[in-house]
Amino acid sequence: MASLSQVRDTESLTRPNGDGRRASWLRAFRAVRAETERRAAPLSPEDQVVQSMPDASPTKWHRAHTTWFFEQFLLRPHRPDYRAFDERFAFLFNSYYVAAGPRHERPMRGLITRPDAREVAAYRAHVDQAVATLIEGADEASLETILPILEIGLHHEQQHQELILTDVLHLLSCNPLQPAYLPPAGGDGRAASDAAAPAWIEFDGGLAEIGHDGDGFAFDNETPRHREFRPQKS
Repeated sequence: MASLSQVRDTESLTRPNGDGRRASWLRAFRAVRAETERRAAPLSPEDQVVQSMPDASPTKWHRAHTTWFFEQFLLRPHRPDYRAFDERFAFLFNSYYVAAGPRHERPMRGLITRPDAREVAAYRAHVDQAVATLIEGADEASLETILPILEIGLHHEQQHQELILTDVLHLLSCNPLQPAYLPPAGGDGRAASDAAAPAWIEFDGGLAEIGHDGDGFAFDNETPRHREFRPQKS
């Protein structure tokens, strides 16, 4: 999964400042949103609706929740003409944002069989178009307010991309047929993957700095940067 800086930098270097920044963030937005759909693509509609345990969420819910985030915190406050895809979705796909209103119980997300996966895809397309219109039409002063919200929304969606994989792997592990998330890559029956083989990583013990170094985006639980002792090798 590419970092936001990787999907932004090329276009920002080839266009004038205002247009370059706008194009760069639009490219990042579209890339992150497409990655979520890529991870959902190997799954059937049935795969996407099941909740295998209270601490996991269905893939369909992840797709809708990350969409609701942009609708709730970016579009509603900053596009007066925005019309919600479905007002009921705010209750279904809010998670723990108490200030944003009531929400469906987390352990019961697997019971949300409707809207179905196709309607969630339409919801994502509706919000994606509205976000693109907002960014393309915003003046420079408005961009200063909009882009920080967009950035945290993209990092938030990338977190949910990780959750999609962990939740799906737990879900499929519960199936007695032991289905694979990805189709076999070859004759050995193993799923296709570009992951490196497991290996130990050695490092020296002693005093080390950990936490955000002040360069680029960070969530609040990644600060402040501080020193910790790492154990020496035995």
